[in-house]
Amino acid sequence: MKRLDSFSVRELSKIIYQSNVMPSCHSGSFLKLSEHLIKQFHSGADLEKIGRIVSSELVSSYGLDISKNESEELSEDIYDWYHN
Repeated sequence: MKRLDSFSVRELSKIIYQSNVMPSCHSGSFLKLSEHLIKQFHSGADLEKIGRIVSSELVSSYGLDISKNESEELSEDIYDWYHN
């Protein structure tokens, strides 16, 4: 379980960046999403909810259209990071 602090937010942002969902950005581009996800984990979000958040935020906030498979893989990486 991770704390909601700037280190964890930056670390998660880097994980999302390294997934290459938006190659033209930098790791800091996902700070807001990362903070939101950590807050959701603290509220008890499960993998399914994290997946929905990731999918919807990548579309609405970043204008990205990623496949369901990519979204699921990224969500699992995020979930594993938080719980390990």
